Amino acid sequence: MKDLFVSVSGGRTSAYMALKVRDLWPERKMHFVFANTGQEMEQTLEFVHRLDEQYGLGIVWLEAVVCAGRVGTKHKVVDFKTAARMGEPFIDVCRKYGIPNQNYLHCTRELKQQPIKSYVRSLGYKRHGYEMAIGIRGDERRRINFGEAAKHNAVYPLVDLDVDKAEVNGFWEDAPFNLELKEHQGNCKWCYKKSDRKHSMLYTEMPDIYKFPRMIEDTCANGDGRKIFRGRRNTDEYISFIRVLDAGSQPERKDESSGCSESCEAFI
Repeated sequence: MKDLFVSVSGGRTSAYMALKVRDLWPERKMHFVFANTGQEMEQTLEFVHRLDEQYGLGIVWLEAVVCAGRVGTKHKVVDFKTAARMGEPFIDVCRKYGIPNQNYLHCTRELKQQPIKSYVRSLGYKRHGYEMAIGIRGDERRRINFGEAAKHNAVYPLVDLDVDKAEVNGFWEDAPFNLELKEHQGNCKWCYKKSDRKHSMLYTEMPDIYKFPRMIEDTCANGDGRKIFRGRRNTDEYISFIRVLDAGSQPERKDESSGCSESCEAFI
């Protein structure tokens, strides 16, 4: 059986998965990793820290180190106290690769995937010499691209076990601590994958979080006309749009692609 890397996203599902695989395969060598973007909710960081303290998983906290030129992103190891909270890794990625959005997903690639891959390589693992456990539940299996999963050695223990959201939430309701975030808040503060309705609620609760994407647009635009948010809107245009939603003037519409039930899982 190959050694297992467990991607802890900072949400309830991946945390539950981490505990589940540890109990299922006590004889298997495992590495638990968390990739911090610098724009995680503080409650997310506290949850990962508490998870490690309570259950002794030995979670390794990683952040992107963006390299000049054609050299790929590497990693550095941080911890709860030293983890970036002002978006430093995110800014570095945007300076090199431009503004991210739903068509340019390099924030996921460079802030999650590449630091984890770099860490895996630093331990001496070869390309297919390990497996990567990803926190997607049985009731989310439609989100999986199995072709891409095979390329990245990804496995989905909670899909195999047919674990659903009710089981995950039930576990954390009975646990000594929980992730202190509302459903719509997610882990990454202002993620462009969140639905319009979620952003409307977020802006009402925490308008200051939108200062960061506005700053990215001001400092990292490279003249290609790229915009961060849905509908090809920049931050100010998007805020105007979601404030209309909040005022109730825009009819509610089904959220077909919220895409951010927890966070950007690596290698989905």
